Amino acid sequence: MPAPSRDLHGPAQSRAVRDLLQSLFVAELMSPSPKLWLFFAWISDVEVIDNSARQFAALQPDWPSAPIKLSEVLRALLSRGIQIRLIIREHGHNDYFISKLQALKAIFGDQVRWTIEKSFHAKGLLGADYFLSGSMNLTLNGISINGEHLVLRTDPPTVAEQTIELESRWEGLLK
Repeated sequence: MPAPSRDLHGPAQSRAVRDLLQSLFVAELMSPSPKLWLFFAWISDVEVIDNSARQFAALQPDWPSAPIKLSEVLRALLSRGIQIRLIIREHGHNDYFISKLQALKAIFGDQVRWTIEKSFHAKGLLGADYFLSGSMNLTLNGISINGEHLVLRTDPPTVAEQTIELESRWEGLLK
């Protein structure tokens, strides 16, 4: 039986997109991938986990009863020993998030590395056993407003192929 995949379309399925992102990041917190790749032309410190009811207190006891931003999730993942790799487009919009990455790098060193590319346009998230890709940037507009299409793939050949592609193309360019 083939591994399942899932297609999502925004903004009609923006709640499903938020739920999927939350599920992927919670799964990473529970069982971290050795390396997590985030590659987005535009990226913001968006809320990716809704901890309003403290339902994720067992995963990260110091999180408040509030939505949790991407940088806070990355910090929690780094504290678990995961390596985080990012490819980001050179654009003023991304400067704030890059400053968050610099703060994380000051604490976690080379566990977090990234590159900024002038014409980068791909979008995706790659863990040990999934590949999320599509047209969505990791921004509020990308998640909630724009007409986007995302595909989640969990079949091992696709995940392996994307891992090889990212490692061979980008790992040597990361700072």
